[in-house]
Amino acid sequence: MSAIENPVINRIINSELVVQYFGYWPNFHDATLERMNFEIHSFESTITFLIETAEFVNELDEKGHYKQFKPCSIELQFQNVKDTFLTFDHVPVLFSVDFEEVGDAIGCSFSSSAGSHTIVAKQVTVFGLTSTKQ
Repeated sequence: MSAIENPVINRIINSELVVQYFGYWPNFHDATLERMNFEIHSFESTITFLIETAEFVNELDEKGHYKQFKPCSIELQFQNVKDTFLTFDHVPVLFSVDFEEVGDAIGCSFSSSAGSHTIVAKQVTVFGLTSTKQ
């Protein structure tokens, strides 16, 4: 899904880093959530995710896996978290990551192999995108 198709993506600070890398905003299918950090500052909490993702082409490699296109790590931070529902007991494989307006905040829904998860935060920032092995 591109930033134009979902206007909420345009509210994500530095979303253009992801859009420039892929040419659109990805759905994060088959991405893995590699790290979560929780921080509390005064009256505000922050959750930061490190997501390993890529786009896959409909072609198999020598091991029978779909070939990856543009693999990378994306650090996504949710600031001033208002609500969360997160349950992980292993490294989840993401099926999709969806964003929506929730009043004046941004809601994010993760569908994964570990279940469904949600975060509502006042602000979301792409802290970085690092290209990984091809």
